[in-house]
Amino acid sequence: MTETTLRAAPQTEAVEYARRLAARTMRTWALMEREELVTAIVAELVANAVLHAGTALELRLLRSPGRVRVEVRDRAAQMPRLTVPGPLDESHRGLFIVDQFASDWGADPVTGGKVVWAEVSV
Repeated sequence: MTETTLRAAPQTEAVEYARRLAARTMRTWALMEREELVTAIVAELVANAVLHAGTALELRLLRSPGRVRVEVRDRAAQMPRLTVPGPLDESHRGLFIVDQFASDWGADPVTGGKVVWAEVSV
């Protein structure tokens, strides 16, 4: 398994740092055909952590045979909830996008917070 990690403060800049790291990592792993999916998932999960948790966060990208796993850990106990946005809604689209792009996703409570994860088949 190969892994990349980013630790960030809960600031909007974290989303761009995370996107860049994801894109660079996917290129390093020679998985350019999945780069757009993974970077979109990373951006949504990190943005959700910044907006809703408001705590320090950690992004992990893990490559194993047949998949790339994106994990975002924060220090908030509240679990995410998938909502289906209406056509005119300008928010609440993050997990809907993750649900559409990922082969699987979920959230697990951990000591001191939670990990929200998504997997992309490669």
